[in-house]
Amino acid sequence: MAPSPSQILLFFLSAAALMLIIWTITAANLTSPPRKANPPMRGIHINITHADSARNLNQTELVRRAAARGRHRISRLRSFNLSTHDDDGDGNNEYYMEISIGSPPMTFTIAVDTGSDLFWTHCFNRSGSARPGFNPRRSSTYRVLPCATSACASSPATACGDKKKCAYEFMYADFSSTTGTVSLDTVTLGSLGTTNPLSFPDIMFGCSTSSNGSLLFTDGIAGFGRGKFSLISQLGINHFSYCLTPFGTSRLTLGDTRTPARNTVTVPLLINPYNPSFYNVALTGISVGATRLAGTENAFWIAGIDRPGVILDSGSTLTYMERSVYGLLKRELVAQARLPVVDAARYDLDLCFRTTVKGARAAFPKLVFHFDGGMDLEVTRKNYIMRFKKGGAAHCLAMVPTDEGRLTVLGSYFQRDFRVAYDLKKNLVSFTPARCAAGGE
Repeated sequence: MAPSPSQILLFFLSAAALMLIIWTITAANLTSPPRKANPPMRGIHINITHADSARNLNQTELVRRAAARGRHRISRLRSFNLSTHDDDGDGNNEYYMEISIGSPPMTFTIAVDTGSDLFWTHCFNRSGSARPGFNPRRSSTYRVLPCATSACASSPATACGDKKKCAYEFMYADFSSTTGTVSLDTVTLGSLGTTNPLSFPDIMFGCSTSSNGSLLFTDGIAGFGRGKFSLISQLGINHFSYCLTPFGTSRLTLGDTRTPARNTVTVPLLINPYNPSFYNVALTGISVGATRLAGTENAFWIAGIDRPGVILDSGSTLTYMERSVYGLLKRELVAQARLPVVDAARYDLDLCFRTTVKGARAAFPKLVFHFDGGMDLEVTRKNYIMRFKKGGAAHCLAMVPTDEGRLTVLGSYFQRDFRVAYDLKKNLVSFTPARCAAGGE
């Protein structure tokens, strides 16, 4: 018996309704936040390696390279407008992590940057590199972000490209650039050789199909800034920490919610509306030994925050200090150390002393960093003095002055052998003394 016209009409209306439901669900999945995986209480532990750890370099060469990266990086950290100049490229990042993308997972080594939000990796093979890029065709969970989504409209430096794909183009501070397609896929963290790697579906990233300059020599960059498109924000993880060693392998932990130790110093994070990606803290003064440097209460300042502020940055090895405060600290340190000062230019630093290891132990005082709210962080010489063996026993200050406004950046050498933990839900950062070379416990 042939179907009646009303039955045929009902069939097509039902099919159309079903297609509308499927399209609506798909569009919702592309515009809503990604589903969250719950990390274990002790967190996901990831080894991060220093940019120069695989190179056979002496201490002088390591510091010179770090100083060169820092000079390029500090100008971007000063910028008040994060537009297309959002990162620094491979040449200006200090630490790298392994991350897997796709189904089945493909593993890459990308830069970790707490000073930016962009998350991207090379797609397909790139000229001049023996390392294969991510191949979307081999991933069953890969999707391109369509133009007709709020995520594409609100992403920085994006536009509708060919075939209605969400395209992006980023230019970096060193004028290298990456272009490609905004995409979504499953990201897996934790060693794939372990029994419990953790996967996060529908993470948005840049699938780079063209790049130049220093970006040719890295697999990509994982932004760990506070913006909503950074990797850490997309993962939905409110707690992360790291324990840094100067030029070796360190540990990054995602999702660790352990109770702080007795000797933990916790200070509030400041939110800067002009640069919301950065991790700012309110530093109000510094003491060298028992002497508090006079006139430093209002020397630390960041535009956009109507109070003293400095930037915590794992991507800078050295600490960059506002010049007037640096001058006070330098004079007081020279006076208290009572050691002969030697030429620091050979190390690309500003202040060096001639002394033995034994002499250094006795000569260099503790520094105390005073934060708003009465919290004090005490650091020893290992957080601000670098030792050089070549050409004599020189000990140099791992801080340099900067004329980039009133900007002060506390770099990774300052943070060494502290477990630095970020609580993004409560807007807190804590410092706990740790043996980072032993895993940070």
